[in-house]
Amino acid sequence: MILRKLTLVAVFATVTAMPTQAEELRPPLEKQFFDYFTTQCVSALETQARSKGKKLDQGNLGESIGNYCKCTSQAVVSYLSPGEIIAFANNPEAEPAASKMTPHFAKCQGK
Repeated sequence: MILRKLTLVAVFATVTAMPTQAEELRPPLEKQFFDYFTTQCVSALETQARSKGKKLDQGNLGESIGNYCKCTSQAVVSYLSPGEIIAFANNPEAEPAASKMTPHFAKCQGK
């Protein structure tokens, strides 16, 4: 009887600890933030380049934009807390995240 109760407790603990199917399909939050910031960055820089008459397929402009945005996005998810990430997403110029990210973004230039 005691063994049966222990087995049931172990099975229940295993089942409740298992992620749901929806959780298994959803990428980790860090990846979601990385993808969001990369997409936003690429879109903004491509729009800016086009408005200046630059062609993304000439030279390596498109690739450079992608590399810079991946670098800055990785910095955001690496050096900001979850709360700072959300604040940064709402306003990238708000402190303390803006100052915190400036040196990391500078390192990403030219990548």
